[in-house]
Amino acid sequence: MLFSETIKRLRIDSGKRQADLARAIGVDVPAYSRFEHGERRPKREQVLRLARLFKVDANELIAQWLADEAYSRIAHDKMSGQAAALLCQMLDGNASVSTIATKRTDSPTPENVRRDLVAGMGRSSLPLMEQGDAATVMQRIEDESIDCIVTTPPYWRRRSQGTEGITASSQEEFLEELKAVMTQAWRVLKPQGSLWLNLGDDTVDGFVQCLPWRLVLDMIDRQGWRLVNEVIWNKIKTSPQGSQDHLRKVHESMFHLVKDEDFYYNDEELRHIYALIIRNEEKSRIKTDKRRRTTDGTQGIIPSDVWTIATQHSGTARYRVAPDMLYRLPIVATCPRNGIVLDPYCGSGTACRIAYELNRRSIGIDINAEFIRKARASIEQKPLSLF
Repeated sequence: MLFSETIKRLRIDSGKRQADLARAIGVDVPAYSRFEHGERRPKREQVLRLARLFKVDANELIAQWLADEAYSRIAHDKMSGQAAALLCQMLDGNASVSTIATKRTDSPTPENVRRDLVAGMGRSSLPLMEQGDAATVMQRIEDESIDCIVTTPPYWRRRSQGTEGITASSQEEFLEELKAVMTQAWRVLKPQGSLWLNLGDDTVDGFVQCLPWRLVLDMIDRQGWRLVNEVIWNKIKTSPQGSQDHLRKVHESMFHLVKDEDFYYNDEELRHIYALIIRNEEKSRIKTDKRRRTTDGTQGIIPSDVWTIATQHSGTARYRVAPDMLYRLPIVATCPRNGIVLDPYCGSGTACRIAYELNRRSIGIDINAEFIRKARASIEQKPLSLF
C-alpha cells in the first residue's frame, strides 16, 4: 500500500477530519489533501506528528514514507527491478556504494556505468562535447564533480524540427524525463554548486500549464533542492500572438537552485560583469553607482531578479537560442575560476562557449549530432596564458 493510501485509511479509521489533521501538522486543508492523493509529500517531522495522532508505530510509518519515496522515483522506469534489487543489497550490507561506483566494464551499461567523464577531461580548457541522451550521458559523470549547471531544456511542444532530446508524448512524460535529468544533476553537483534552470511554459486551450513550477516544486519537495531566486527573463520581443483575450507573453523564468545553504557565490565578479553588460548593451538606461571601492573603482549595482535580454538568432531556421548574458551572469556568480560548468541540453553550445571565455572548463551534452558539431566548431582554442 502506498503511503498516501495508508494515511487516508488511518484517518478514516480514526474518525478524524482532514481539517483536524491539517491544523495539527501545520498545513492548510488543500495541502493535506494533496498528501492523501500522493501529489505532495509531507516532511519527516509531519509524518511523526501523524503517527502520534493516529497512535501507530512512528518507525513503521516513517519506513513506509521512505519506501514510497524510493518507489515513486523508480516505479515507472524500465530498470526499476534491477534498481530495487541493488537497493536491497546496499541496505543489507552485501554491496557498498563505493563498490558499485568503481566497477569497470569495457562497455558501460545502465546497470554498471563507468563514471570517469570528468577525469577523462584532464586539465584541458577546451569544452568536452558529448552526443547522447542527457540522463544517460550524465550517468558517466562522477559524483559531486560539477561546480555549476546552466541549462535550457527543450520546451514542451514548442519545437518540431525533430532535433530535440525530449521524446515524451504527454506533459506528464515530459516532466518525468526532466525529473530524471534533475536527479542526475543533484548527484553530480558539488555540495557548494548551483543549478540554473530556464524552462518555457505551455498553454492548452488558452490556459497556462505551469510546467516550470510543477517541475521545480517537485525538485524541492522530492529531491531536496533549495530555491535561491526565480529570475524573470524579459525577452523584449516575441513572435506575433493573435489572442484577443490574453496578454502578450514576453518573459520566461530562470530558477537558481542549490543543494546546500553554504553555496559558492561571487558577488564582486557578478557586479563587475553586470556593470560591463549594462554599459555595452543598455547604455540608454545606465544608472551610475557613486559608491567607490579602494581597489578597482566602481563597486557596481546588485543585479535585480528581472533580466531584460533580447533573444538571439541561430543558424537553424525558426530556431532562436538563449542569449549570452543569460549564461554569463550565472557562471561568473556561481562557478569559481577553473571550475566545471555542465549543460545537459547544450544545443549550439552557448553555455560551454561562455564558460571557455571565462576560463572555466565545461561539458556540453546534446542528442543532436549536428548541434554538437556546430558547438565544437564555434570554439577556437585560446593561446595558453603564462599568468
